[in-house]
Amino acid sequence: MSKIAETAVQAVRRELPGFPTAAGWCVAFAFEAVARALDTNRWRLYSRILDDTKADPDKSRWAHDVELGVQRMGWAVSTTDYDPANPTQRTTLLRLLQPGDLLFSSRYFDEPPTSARTAPDREGHIGIYVGEIEGQPCVAENTRADRGRWFARKSALRLTPLGQWDTVTTVARIPQNWRP
Repeated sequence: MSKIAETAVQAVRRELPGFPTAAGWCVAFAFEAVARALDTNRWRLYSRILDDTKADPDKSRWAHDVELGVQRMGWAVSTTDYDPANPTQRTTLLRLLQPGDLLFSSRYFDEPPTSARTAPDREGHIGIYVGEIEGQPCVAENTRADRGRWFARKSALRLTPLGQWDTVTTVARIPQNWRP
């Protein structure tokens, strides 16, 4: 398992303090996991990834803008939409995924969703693919959605089976030797 995936799983299991547990902080959760795995801070990640994203300053930390940023950085492994609830699409998606990959579900602000399972708000959503947990491919996430499993006490931090996750619009992989 990658260091990013390990950190995300530990955070969801409440083994690491300092992760946002209130719903609606998916980007902060993902960036905190990546930052700790890379031994940096999440603000450096924000600035590196979002430097060239022309976003509304009030919305610059939305998952949709991060998705555009990682695409511009060349980290996108795939920008094809995959609905993990569909067994055929899930199988194809699993062939692409590696633990630690960032999964996005979003749409452009002026476009209708490409699937009924695309993240319902225009901010988008981000999660971290962590590989198989108890024999099931899972995503670590901070979510408002009523899905997945929380640990210790109910919070927005969840391990969600991939098949319950939103339509994946981008899979991104941080290069192995990259540092902010």
